[in-house]
Amino acid sequence: MVLTLFFSTFLSEDLTCIGAGLLAREGKIQLSLAILVTGLGIFVGDCLLYLIGNLVRRGFHHFNFFKSTVLNWESKDIFTDWRHHYRKSIFLSRFLPGTRLPLYLSSGFFGLPFFPFLYTSLFAVSLWTTILVCIVFIYGNLVSVYWKTNNTILLILTVGLSFYLLYQILRLVIFEKERKNFIFYTSKISQLEFWPASLFYLPLVPYLLFLILRYRGIRYITTVNPGILASGIAGESKAEILNLIPKESVSRFLLVPKENENSISQIKNWMLENKIEFPIIAKPDKGERGFLIKKINSLEESFLLLKTYPLDWLFQEYETGPYEVGIFYYRFPKNKKGNIFSITDKIFPKIIGDGFSDLKTLISNHPRYRFQKLVHINHNKHQHNRILSLGESISIGSIGNHIQGCMFQDGNHWRSSQLEKIILQIGDSIPGFYFGRFDIRFSDPEKFKEGKDFKIIELNGATSESTNLYDPKFSIFKSYSILFGQWKILFQIGYENYKTGVSLYPYNKLYQLIKNHKKYKEKYLE
Repeated sequence: MVLTLFFSTFLSEDLTCIGAGLLAREGKIQLSLAILVTGLGIFVGDCLLYLIGNLVRRGFHHFNFFKSTVLNWESKDIFTDWRHHYRKSIFLSRFLPGTRLPLYLSSGFFGLPFFPFLYTSLFAVSLWTTILVCIVFIYGNLVSVYWKTNNTILLILTVGLSFYLLYQILRLVIFEKERKNFIFYTSKISQLEFWPASLFYLPLVPYLLFLILRYRGIRYITTVNPGILASGIAGESKAEILNLIPKESVSRFLLVPKENENSISQIKNWMLENKIEFPIIAKPDKGERGFLIKKINSLEESFLLLKTYPLDWLFQEYETGPYEVGIFYYRFPKNKKGNIFSITDKIFPKIIGDGFSDLKTLISNHPRYRFQKLVHINHNKHQHNRILSLGESISIGSIGNHIQGCMFQDGNHWRSSQLEKIILQIGDSIPGFYFGRFDIRFSDPEKFKEGKDFKIIELNGATSESTNLYDPKFSIFKSYSILFGQWKILFQIGYENYKTGVSLYPYNKLYQLIKNHKKYKEKYLE
């Protein structure tokens, strides 16, 4: 128990203090020993943070560039002020959530005196641990006075959870930063489009199990598009799919294999022959959901990209049209004509200046863009400090992907009989294609509705989504009805194709395909 308390402090100091107080309340350990062991664990953790920072500093000193940079930082006035209030900052950080990790690492990194750190941290930890463990101990006694129960486990859980809740509420009341973080995350979780994938797809799991039981198998999703590798679940080539589409409807592209030793010359010649100018779009030939998509502005950037990420790349003409939509198509094998399931309008992010805030601040404070702050800041790192005049509007993103900051809205207003006729002709003409989404760019809304002057920039297969379900105006029930509806159609088409003789993708090959694709993405996202 003593060792468990000691090492638990490395995971969560607050929860360990609460646990120590509860154990002392139940007589499992003496109160003084609970305070001593918990405090010792926290103190050792503080010292380790200092030592890690110091080791990093020693590693940096092997490189002259980093050494001079650190010395330059240490010459700043802010560093001098910090050194002057060093012990005070160490003490106060023990009572200010979120400050300890950066402060203790920085103390070691900048080589500030270890002995003052040692005794200041020891005093602060002793005070903090004693107060928190004793409060939990007293709180447990008070609860047991007013609530009689013979169930020890129930009492411990009630005291622990209720105290932790009160403790968190108190932190929200006292600390402004805690309040801001709480409001940020509650606001984010209230908008379905920003949910983590693991949470978003959780309600889909029972319905998928129902479909699997109904059709007596899961591999029908691999027969939905016989003309695409595993129907487009993973590892399919974007170039091979684009080659299936009538050439006149597709944005011009170039596949550059990683084995190509003259890739830059190939890109240059392709651009000259097709009279294409920078910028161009580069995307991995195998990838999805915005994986490593880049806007390239020069041959130098192309060279750096190919050198940094040695994989098969698809370079594509950048369609400057300000409009992009996703049109979800499906066709049952027994029918000669397909259907349009949905149209998604992709709204590229723009920001309006207030006359005094820089771009980074405007993004951080925007009611929507703050949820994808890192993406937007990374896209606009060349103009972080730009101050927009009052009312000035600029685009801060141009890639039609939600992960890249694009907003998806229902685009049914684009639907017309002429457009539907042309899209269905294209979809129906693609061999071995029954289910997926066309991503399309265009410049003239009226011509687009007539089915003219647009370019298909991508076609996604079995794992594509009807992305209008992310429309912020949709209720959660509307969004999930769209998601469930497309999966129902997916299984129906796959099952019908299987009945006509399309072979199921072997389990071992499917497992290996997904495994390899996952490793491939993880390798290049490190």
